[in-house]
Amino acid sequence: MLARSNRLAVAVAGMLALFPAAAAEPPWPSKDAIDRVLQSRPFPDARAIERAPIARPPRIELRVPGMDVEALARQHTEANRVSAMQTQPSSLRIFVTLDMPTGSLRTLAEQAARSGAVLVLRGLKDQSMRATLAKVQALTGEHSVSWQIDPEAFKRFAVERAPTFVLMTGSGQTAAEPACTSECPTGTGFVAVAGDVTIDYALSAMVRQVPSAKAHAQPFLTRLKESP
Repeated sequence: MLARSNRLAVAVAGMLALFPAAAAEPPWPSKDAIDRVLQSRPFPDARAIERAPIARPPRIELRVPGMDVEALARQHTEANRVSAMQTQPSSLRIFVTLDMPTGSLRTLAEQAARSGAVLVLRGLKDQSMRATLAKVQALTGEHSVSWQIDPEAFKRFAVERAPTFVLMTGSGQTAAEPACTSECPTGTGFVAVAGDVTIDYALSAMVRQVPSAKAHAQPFLTRLKESP
């Protein structure tokens, strides 16, 4: 019996040897130690906090490969400034959408730059000014083209198809019209044609339909003919 007890004690001792002793818990600093640290590194008072410099937030720049957003914004702002300086807004509007075939839009943008016509959009592409500017820049290239975003004009001139060409012909009529709310009365004193055609073809069709519109269409036709 004694031998068995000795063997059990040896076995228990061997098992305990397999497990290291628990690490001793680090002692907490004494009050004197805490007081010494507070004296060497005191908390800042209110005046010290006020004198401390305020860190500036980091500057984040958005860069999209292949597109200078700032340059596009500057170009858009400059176009608006030049447009606002014009005493006589263009009497020829071309109502388009950015979902039209790219070839047709580029042709209209190039002709609008040469003739002085204005391209009109109903709204932003994908509800994004950046996406709209990028698309417009890709279409216009180096040409200086006047663009407008005017959903009310689509209602005023009852535009249902794109492109639609609207030439103001009424006495004293210009492209500038008073703003309207949800109910926009149809404009008067204009000739309109719709179809995927060039500006000169649309103007010629207007003159055939309404011969009195020739005097209003001729300046645009002349600029298209004379410009390279």
